[in-house]
Amino acid sequence: MISIIGVTKNYALQPALLDKHAKTLAWLSATMHWKSELAFFHKLLDEHAAVGVVRPDKTEIDHLQNLIFFYTVEVIEDMRKKLRNHESRLAKMLETKSEWDTQYYHEHDAIMNEAVALSARIELLKEDLKHWVAQHPLQKGDESIH
Repeated sequence: MISIIGVTKNYALQPALLDKHAKTLAWLSATMHWKSELAFFHKLLDEHAAVGVVRPDKTEIDHLQNLIFFYTVEVIEDMRKKLRNHESRLAKMLETKSEWDTQYYHEHDAIMNEAVALSARIELLKEDLKHWVAQHPLQKGDESIH
């Protein structure tokens, strides 16, 4: 919803659009945070792999690293693209003064729900990673620890 301020034909965002814009930016920020957290776990798994782990642990490490890669390169990047496109749609809506674009509002709710679901999946993945690392501590004296 866009409202005219006075007779100047300048437009200002309604609070509802400002809220949607802020939520979208917050999720974009969250995606960058997720990527950095997963990069940390990937590095930690690399350190475990470097110390010459036994075959079952190597298989688990490979599986976890593949999950990290999938989430980082595919899932999170897909969400970032959707969020950026959503922001572009808002900008275009404001530029063309298309305040009646109800598709934007429906799209927003769907993307926000998808972001919440992805956040929950990322949290589960991080819990699995934390659990695995806790069960496989690196020993003191491992050369890979800095």
